[in-house]
Amino acid sequence: MRRMTVLFVVCVVALAVFFTGCKKNRPPTTPQVSGPTLGKPAATLTYTFSSTDPENQEVAYTVAWGDTSAVEWSSTYASGQQVTRTHSYPDSGVYHVKVKARDTQEVESEWSDSIIVSIGFRPPNQPGKPSGPASCTTGTAYTFTVKTTHPLGDSVWFQFDWGGVVGNWGGPVASDSQFLEQHVFDSVGTFGIMVRARDARGSTSAWSEPLDVSVAQGESLAKPVVSYEVINPGAVLRLSWSAVTNAVSYEVKTDDSTYTTAALNFDVTHPTGTVEVRALNGNRKSDPATVDCRPVETSSLVLYGISDPNASDLSGLAFDAAGTAVAKSLDDADKAALDFVCDDQQPTVLPVGFINAGDYGWPQNTKLNTLTDAGTSDFDAFDFAADSGYITQLGIVANGVYALWLSDSPYWTVNDHFCKTKIISVEQPTSTYYKVTLKVAYQKIGGLRWFKTD
Repeated sequence: MRRMTVLFVVCVVALAVFFTGCKKNRPPTTPQVSGPTLGKPAATLTYTFSSTDPENQEVAYTVAWGDTSAVEWSSTYASGQQVTRTHSYPDSGVYHVKVKARDTQEVESEWSDSIIVSIGFRPPNQPGKPSGPASCTTGTAYTFTVKTTHPLGDSVWFQFDWGGVVGNWGGPVASDSQFLEQHVFDSVGTFGIMVRARDARGSTSAWSEPLDVSVAQGESLAKPVVSYEVINPGAVLRLSWSAVTNAVSYEVKTDDSTYTTAALNFDVTHPTGTVEVRALNGNRKSDPATVDCRPVETSSLVLYGISDPNASDLSGLAFDAAGTAVAKSLDDADKAALDFVCDDQQPTVLPVGFINAGDYGWPQNTKLNTLTDAGTSDFDAFDFAADSGYITQLGIVANGVYALWLSDSPYWTVNDHFCKTKIISVEQPTSTYYKVTLKVAYQKIGGLRWFKTD
């Protein structure tokens, strides 16, 4: 009996071992694959995949890239671990990417579903209809926006068609990023605004659907009312004006430069004949407010040295209310108006020169006028008087250019006036006196040291 019991136990154990050893090893699950479906030639594409083994064995993978690349098994990974692989395709085309898994007992899964990958260069996608105001007026700047995507994620440029007028390319911006552009309509009507995109290779999208924009005539801008003051001392003309309704900015134009400012004042720091100020809004400009900085020119004036015995030959230099240089006598009735005297007697100016009329001690005249040599013979090129180095008595020579500072004060004030003169000729009709012919430019803006005459 005991012998039969032992035999029975041995049989049971043997059967258990047999059936356990015959349990079937199941394959890993079919891999799940993800990655891009579009790419550029030679670009690196990244794909991820994973598979789970029912017996929790480690898993190896092989990837079929759809080209001539070798299909090889990888090293093993933990069951369910996500695996990443990269690949690049040198040529354009359509490729099928699929993955298979196997466990450590080399039991293989089914191939995964293929990812179809298109390799090549593609244009940006057609932009959406641009966004912006549907009603506009001429002369005002309006902002329009648009965006699109690029199949390969490339940056894009945009070009607007403003209803028959095609603009320049603008950008770049990133794919799926907003691009904005301002436009000023200069004519009335209804316009279909479209936009297209291109990439760095010049591949261009189709035009977008049009945005219909109705444009009406805009209101004109009022001319600024400009005032000015001379500062620093006499070197700078400071302009100021009140805000103009609907103006966005202001244009300040000198003889040789144009500036734009949003401020209500502007300092002109170099000599100019005129300054124009306009109100701006987009392409709309007001009529100009003009500040005339040109000096009053006297093309020819003759003065005689005080040694001249002829009473009709005048020695005094003065300026009338308009700024024109005039010759006057040394009679008491004229002495108060005199600025300089053509003197051929005083030792400080021999043989002939100009002396401040206030130096003669006449009770009618206490002026403190001065002058200085400009150091040039070019009358037009000399357009900015110095602010120092002046004296009240100075000898003159033919072709010399001189700056005159007309003042009643020992210091610069806005009541002063500056002039320039060129001595055209110095003659000696007789051995006893001199005759001087000159031309003069008088700055009528008080205190300003400019005289632009060219």
